[in-house]
This record gives sequence, C-alpha cells and structure tokens, in this order.
Amino acid sequence: MAEQIKGQNEQWSSRWGLVFAAIGMAVGTGNIWRFPRVAATNGGGAFYIAYFLALFLWAIPLLCAEAVWGKASRMGVIGSWKEMLGRKWTWVGGFIAWVCLAITFYYAVVIGWCIRYFIYAVSGVIKPGLDTEALWKNFINDPMAGLIFFAIAVAMSLFICLAGVQNGLERANKIMIPSIFVLLIFLAVRANFLPNSWKGLEYLFTIRMEDVLKAKTYLEAFTQVAWSTGAGWGLFLTYYVYAGKKEDILLNSITTGFADTTAASLAALCVIPTIFAFSPDPMAAVKSGNNGIAFIHLTKLFAEIPGGVIMAIAFFLALIMAALSSEISMMELGCRILADAGWDRKKAAWTVGIACLICGAPSAMNNNFFENQDWVWGVGLLISGLLFSIGAMKVGVKKLWVEWIEPCSDVKVEWMWNLVKLFPLWFVIIFGWWLKQSISWYPGEWYKFLPISKYTYTPGTMFVQWAIAAAVFFVLNNWLADTMKYKLQAKD
Repeated sequence: MAEQIKGQNEQWSSRWGLVFAAIGMAVGTGNIWRFPRVAATNGGGAFYIAYFLALFLWAIPLLCAEAVWGKASRMGVIGSWKEMLGRKWTWVGGFIAWVCLAITFYYAVVIGWCIRYFIYAVSGVIKPGLDTEALWKNFINDPMAGLIFFAIAVAMSLFICLAGVQNGLERANKIMIPSIFVLLIFLAVRANFLPNSWKGLEYLFTIRMEDVLKAKTYLEAFTQVAWSTGAGWGLFLTYYVYAGKKEDILLNSITTGFADTTAASLAALCVIPTIFAFSPDPMAAVKSGNNGIAFIHLTKLFAEIPGGVIMAIAFFLALIMAALSSEISMMELGCRILADAGWDRKKAAWTVGIACLICGAPSAMNNNFFENQDWVWGVGLLISGLLFSIGAMKVGVKKLWVEWIEPCSDVKVEWMWNLVKLFPLWFVIIFGWWLKQSISWYPGEWYKFLPISKYTYTPGTMFVQWAIAAAVFFVLNNWLADTMKYKLQAKD
C-alpha cells in the first residue's frame, strides 16, 4: 500500500473551490465552438433531449466513478488503479493517463490560436473587409507563429500549476469561471438583439419529430457529452484527490455536468443567432467545422456587424479562459502522478510543462499532425471511460455506493450511480458508430496509418497508436507499481 509523506497534503480550501475547479475542468473550447455547431446540425431541440439523456446515462455515472477513485485512493490516475484493484492493474492507469496527457500536449495549441485571435481583435485587425479565410490560412500555415503562441499558452498554464492547488488552480478558476459565464451572457444578450437573430433561436430550439427519431441525433449527443464534460479523462479523479473526507460526490458530479451544459447553451445562444442574423448561408457556416466556425465565419461577422469588435474581444477572451481552465486540469493530472512518485510541486510542474512543450511542438507546427492527434486521443477517451466503468464493476458498484458515495451525499439517488453498469453498452454503440464512419472515409485503406498527412483519421492510425501506448505501459507495469508509492493525506 502507498504511504503518506511530508508535503503531500494539498487540499481545496472549500467545497466551492472544488466545484469551480471541476467546472473549469469541464468547460472548454468544445462548449463554445463545437456544441453550437453539433446542436444546430443535429436537430436543435431534439439534440437537447438526447443530450440530457446522455448527461445522465454517460457523464454523471463516469464522473462519480472518477471521484470515488480519487477520493478513496488519494493518488493520481496511475497510482489509484494500483490502490483500488492491485498492482497488476497499474498499467491501465498509465494508459488512461497517457490518453489525457497526449491531449494536454496539443490542446495548448488551441489556446495559442485563441490568444492570437484575441490580439487580432484588440489590435484592430478584425475590421470590415477582412478576408478571414486568408487570415486563418496564413496563421495556421506559419509554423513559427504557431510555435510562439503555443509556448505562451504552455507558460500560462505552467505558471498556474506551479502555484499549487489553492493558490494556483483554485484561485485561477474562481476568477476564470465567473468571467466566462459573464462574457457568454453578454455575448448571448448582444447576439439576440441583432436583426433576424430569432431565426437562429427558432432553428436551435424547435423540436422536430423526425430528428427525435434519428439515431444520429443520439450518437452525436452522446459523443458531445463524452468530450465536453471531461468524464472518463481522469481529471475529476485528480481533483478529488484533494477533496475533503466529507466532500459530496454525486451532487458535485451533477453540478459539474449541468454547469458545463449551461456554458455550452450560452455559447449556442451567441453563435447560432449571430450566424443566422448575418451569414448569407447560415447552414454552410454552421457545418464548416470547429476552426471554420470560430476563426473564419464568426470572425467575418464580428468584422462587419455593429459593435462586432467588442463581441470579438469578449468571444476570444472567453475561449482563452475556457481552454486555459481545462489545460491546467490536464497538466495537474501529470503533476499529481509525479507527486505520487515523491516529486515536489515545483519539479513536477516544470517537468510536465517541458514535456508539453516538446511533445506539443509538432502539433503547433503542423496542422495535419494536430488533426491526427486530436482524432486518435479524442476517440481514445471513450476507451478511458470504458475502463473506469469496468473498474467500478470489478470493485463492486454497490460496495462503492455504500462505502464512498452514499455516506457523504446530499442527494441520495442510487440509480444515477448504478447507470455506470450500462456504460459498456453505450461504448459499443458510440465507438462502433465512429469506427464505421472512419472506415467509410477511407474505403479499402482504413487500416493504413502512414503517412499521417494522408491517413489522418483512419481506424489504423488509432489502433496502432493505442496499441503502442498500451504495450509500453503493460511492459512497465511493475516499475510503475513500485514508483507510485506516496499518497496524499486528506484532512477533514
């Protein structure tokens, strides 16, 4: 069993400190640019019905499982699997940790993009007549510019993580999360005073029965919930390592899920009405992808509409803070793992920061590599969620409820937690759907993985990279189990 050592006693100052940090972990760029696009192109009101189903069937049970893992073990992702299931399971925690850290490396690139466009907004570059498509292409095809803004993003995240749990993560999230909601409310209100914005609202919230009956509506909703809430990433686990002994699990999981949905809905109330108010082809803009909708179409609209520059500043500032609040949670996952190996905060944070710079640089300098990593490890998160559900069932779903969730729960609704047992079913459906889609993109070549520039989204590139990661951690299992030997000493 792991032992406690001096210096391993960081903790949230209050329940609100944990809640703000958890919301920051969940709220990211996917809420602001992906949710509006996916909701609008998959039935609007029907998508919301499917989304709330997915929130209860997928996200909340997984968040609870993660919270139990962190609170019971008082160790990071790798050590927690050893503590909960024994030495031979340590490699599973290693694989889950790597999936999240691989995302950490390239996610800082996205923050860099947002910083660049925020500077464009405040410096007057975004103005009438701007060719936003050329602006985006020039930036994304400039490796040095991408690298510079990526490095700035890593430095910002590292600065926060170096300060620790209370003075860094908690303090930053207590500033950023309220600010994000204030900015999104401002943008939503402003957008809905634009002429013809009601067309966007009508499209977004109308429930059409044909969409309610479409399987794709539910598949997209479950996928969005999986990627948006952070359930199954290991981040909620990491934050719950620092939770008090009496900290609620179920209610905090519900709060995190609904706060994440609220942020996404506010973003939709800004993005969709703005596009429908001024875009000559709203659906083409909505279907243009995450980068297209944020950096080309919305930027074009901000450049042309009255007060658009102020909206652009608020929009990209909200994107920066949303992305940063997620990035620091991912970097903290790495810091916590190194703390379990006996490293101090400063050494751990610098190591994770430098690793992020080195491993994220290829994504910052080459967009094809970025897209490939986003595909491989984004889908890999589904496997991480599956592993947490299997782990919970192996320990005992009832046992975890009785010993860890029910005693400190303000909301004693056991059926919500029991839904974790259905997760393998949802995984087979969602993963199978994505697998089928990716095979159809590369008929006869779906198994190929090189060159990445050609086979960016193949099943082959996923399976090869997953297999390499899993094999490495499996081989290192005993070493990892021996190394992860220090746990945090929780206070009341």
